[in-house]
Amino acid sequence: IQIEQISNLIDFYDHDNFINSRNKTILDFLYSTACRVSEVCTVKNSDIDFEDDFVIITGKGSKQRIVPIGSELKSNLQKYLIIRDSYVNKNINNLFVTKNKNPMERTSIYRIVKNTALNAGIKESIHPHTLRHSAATQMLEAGCDLRTLQEFLGHSSVSTTQIYTKLTKEFLSEVFKESHPRA
Repeated sequence: IQIEQISNLIDFYDHDNFINSRNKTILDFLYSTACRVSEVCTVKNSDIDFEDDFVIITGKGSKQRIVPIGSELKSNLQKYLIIRDSYVNKNINNLFVTKNKNPMERTSIYRIVKNTALNAGIKESIHPHTLRHSAATQMLEAGCDLRTLQEFLGHSSVSTTQIYTKLTKEFLSEVFKESHPRA
């Protein structure tokens, strides 16, 4: 999906109550960190470092990686945590919790993404992995190299990362013209 549609998805919610703030932050977290939905479910408050602007993500096989936090996600996280702390006991470690104060499950996040897309008027079928795929594709189109993207996504093999290289012919042609000496 396009960047504009992602913005509409994230901006569908405000920080006016716990559920809306949580949903907005989950959507931003999925896109900004390009995390798998299972990784979002297991993020702990202690995994976030606001001083150095990164989050520790625990991925497949309990492998950990460090992912930068951009300014917009940082702002959403800080606003969400203020609301969350007034709603949930600080002893609960999971960053994202349900209204019943239980850790979020994959199916709940899937429903949040799906329903928000419908309510925001996005026609395409969208699920959490769509945000991961869009982030990866947009990073490649902006010039990110495959090895860096591999680390960012937490892939053990660069061949897995190559799935995200389905770039448009126009984009490839433009990069060729800008960077190849014989273009």
